[in-house]
Amino acid sequence: MWNSLYTAGESGPEGGVILRDEEYMNACRITLERCGTHYAVTCGIYGAFCHTAYCGDTDHLQKYENMKQELQAFLRRDTTAEDEIVFYESFAAKY
Repeated sequence: MWNSLYTAGESGPEGGVILRDEEYMNACRITLERCGTHYAVTCGIYGAFCHTAYCGDTDHLQKYENMKQELQAFLRRDTTAEDEIVFYESFAAKY
């Protein structure tokens, strides 16, 4: 289950205003922020991976939810070090 972090309205990692900020299994975090004319979705798997995707007014919520689902599915699997690298590269290329 994703847990909401109480940071809405604060400054986000890309310098915008945080709209949503959630953590999963004490292992992953994802943040949605409004940055002037665009939105940023920043996510990370603690100690291993960090990525920021940029989006517009029409796709920011869908991109945020899609990224959350993929991160959750990845963290629930048993993986090898090679599997992890493949996931990080493909996730970053997709988003």
